[in-house]
Amino acid sequence: MPVNQTADIRTRIGANFSAAYTGPLARLDDYKLELPALKRTVKGKLFIKQFLGLSGMQISMNKLPAGAAVPFYHQHRENEEAYIFLGGSGEMQIDGEVFAVEEGTIVRVSPAGSRTLRNISDSDLYYICVQAKDGSLNSETMEDGIKSADPVIWPS
Repeated sequence: MPVNQTADIRTRIGANFSAAYTGPLARLDDYKLELPALKRTVKGKLFIKQFLGLSGMQISMNKLPAGAAVPFYHQHRENEEAYIFLGGSGEMQIDGEVFAVEEGTIVRVSPAGSRTLRNISDSDLYYICVQAKDGSLNSETMEDGIKSADPVIWPS
């Protein structure tokens, strides 16, 4: 199901970069994801692939309100996911195993992992989810990086 989302986001595009300012995390409620095939509208979720022109991953910014839960399990055909929790607390369930998540928790889920999430606190649960094709990373950051000979100069 292709994701197309309209949002008021400031972007900046250069020859070798793209940047997006989405606003404060508390503003995630302003974003709505329309899913006509499922006859659903999801609030508090912002996919940013289209705004950054990402070609090898999908990133979503998410807000799960206090006491709310994702009402279904899901898996992926090809993509692993990394959930990076930025605020609040809750529980994640993967293949029937339940564990706590909170600010500072990072969870990787393989494509076959059946997952869901709930917020068991009195405050909003904020997280970023990064999706990329499982097994597609060919080299580590230090192996792939190339140091430039150019000196670092910041404008005054």
